[in-house]
Amino acid sequence: MKAVKIILAVAGLTFLFSGLVFLIGGRPVTGVVMLGAGVFLIVFGLRKPKTRNVVIRRELELSGDVNLESMKCNQCGGSLSSDNISVRAGAIYVVCPFCNSEYQIEEAPKW
Repeated sequence: MKAVKIILAVAGLTFLFSGLVFLIGGRPVTGVVMLGAGVFLIVFGLRKPKTRNVVIRRELELSGDVNLESMKCNQCGGSLSSDNISVRAGAIYVVCPFCNSEYQIEEAPKW
């Protein structure tokens, strides 16, 4: 991409020089057109690309009242903390640090 920008800038300088030659040589229309093309190529070749700042924010909305409870692994009964919980594809997964078992947490209906 950088090589293309250098080529555009060099082509713009060439057009500027040629435009000046045509202006001095008595061809004002051709000289002005070449000067305009040269300025356009130089500006287009030297401009910086636009950068975009993207912020990804994820929120988890839980239905009903949510209380903090101690969690235990379904396989080995080991104590789990919030560090063992992750959200992938909109689902909540738990990985046990003791037995390395992984399972998805499902919300039980309240009725």
